[in-house]
Amino acid sequence: MKSASILFAVMVAVAAGAFGQTPTPAPAAPPAGELVSPGQALIEQEEEALSGRAYSYDPAGRRDPFRSLLVRPEDRARGERPEGIAGMSIDDIVVHGIWRTRSGFIAQVRAVDNKSYLVRAGDLLYDGEVTRVGPNEVVFRQNISDPQSVKPFREVTKQLNVTIRP
Repeated sequence: MKSASILFAVMVAVAAGAFGQTPTPAPAAPPAGELVSPGQALIEQEEEALSGRAYSYDPAGRRDPFRSLLVRPEDRARGERPEGIAGMSIDDIVVHGIWRTRSGFIAQVRAVDNKSYLVRAGDLLYDGEVTRVGPNEVVFRQNISDPQSVKPFREVTKQLNVTIRP
């Protein structure tokens, strides 16, 4: 009961301050020679906010609490996709063949444009890169922009589908 009366008194004081008085000007910046510690600046900012004069939100690297976690950013935000390997998405790639060369393995992949490309470890794609090409698989590192994910990437392995004919 005591907390309810305190809450009511605070609400009445805020309402009286918002409707009955003129706002007071913000405090002037400190003189050029005087340094203000970060703690002192936070205390002054908190006092201003409590008095109803000003309020500012410092995200300090945190996400915006009013943005939906379910909506993914558009690919258009990164611009148009370039031609060739740099414009291919990892989800759209199908592995068609793997060859062993003197410098290592090379994979033949096919993208949605129905063209074949040769990729090797270290090649950059639109949403990631090729990390390893093995004798039967290609491993990709896909960049993800999910705020709930612990890591900003995931490993995707695509197997070479080999069918043996009798």
